Amino acid sequence: MDSFNIIISVSGQELALTLQPEEAGTYKVIYHGMLVGEITMAENGWEALSMDEVSPGIFPMYEHKADSDAPRLVLEKKIVAQIGEAIETSE
Repeated sequence: MDSFNIIISVSGQELALTLQPEEAGTYKVIYHGMLVGEITMAENGWEALSMDEVSPGIFPMYEHKADSDAPRLVLEKKIVAQIGEAIETSE
């Protein structure tokens, strides 16, 4: 499967993310060319992998710029659920 784009809402703002499928059920989450993390389908739904389990590959790791107007993107439960829902509707 090829990479694809989704839009999620974070703190009332829409953010465009790129998802890159990895091994079965796992996706890299990329924002402005930087790796935010990876999510996977687990027994109880979508979960973020710990940063110890993430391999950035060619992507630099995401760092939020303090002077940015964009909200800080963290793969917390609510965000992971939004991304997972977008994956499921795109399949």
